[in-house]
Amino acid sequence: MNFKKQKGVALVIGLVMLLVLTIMGISSMSNTTQELKIACNFQTHNDAFQSAMSCVNRAINNVDRAAAMPQVFDCEIDGFPATARGTLDYLGCQVAQGSSLKVAAYENVYDIDTLATAAGCGGEAFSHIVQAIAIRTAKPCAE
Repeated sequence: MNFKKQKGVALVIGLVMLLVLTIMGISSMSNTTQELKIACNFQTHNDAFQSAMSCVNRAINNVDRAAAMPQVFDCEIDGFPATARGTLDYLGCQVAQGSSLKVAAYENVYDIDTLATAAGCGGEAFSHIVQAIAIRTAKPCAE
């Protein structure tokens, strides 16, 4: 064999191919890292939203009409990574429209305002939910 005529073209082509594959690998790792951050942020926001909705449901189920308004309550779920705080305000009494009751119907109207915070791998997320509910009764509201 005559080694004097070889110029090292195979080595150069091999190094260029290795460089191209390295750049492709780094690019795909960067994309995967970004997608992981997006998924983590979405999960953290979802945790905050679910905690706030849990607080809203707790307020709806535990309306104490005799208690002083506004009521402030904390909603913590064991083992859940988010905390929520809500306030329940009594907005007043109104005559119900379109009632199926045979007698006049009234509605006690409440405002529920919750703010939930969740900490995750990407930082903190907040969820703020405001909801009004009306409890329908046949008796006139006690103001």
